[in-house]
Amino acid sequence: MTKTYIKVPPVSKREYMNDSYYHQLTSESRFVQLYPGDTHSKWGEIIDAWAAGIKIRITRVKNKLSTSGQTYKVGSIHFIPMERARFSYVTEEEATGLSYISYAQDENLTWAEWQARANLENM
Repeated sequence: MTKTYIKVPPVSKREYMNDSYYHQLTSESRFVQLYPGDTHSKWGEIIDAWAAGIKIRITRVKNKLSTSGQTYKVGSIHFIPMERARFSYVTEEEATGLSYISYAQDENLTWAEWQARANLENM
């Protein structure tokens, strides 16, 4: 689990690098699945976007536990250059569902549960 939780302002209070670009990119949904078809699935919320790339906060991961490789951590924020960005739009429910990161069931949390746990640890 990520030890530091970076709070992102609510959508209505955010300042964007390029307002029109962000709103155009997120007109269908601001929630995406990154690199569909990868071994380890990851979902997130686009928190900013401009011509250079997108900034994503990871809200859900589904690791194939029997396979190694790079995995994203729930709560982490990543910049993905546009020339490497590959994603599909999803619903908020899908992007914030249950993450599978461990065989230990108490470590598999939804985004809301993860946020609550992160907030408690930062107090």
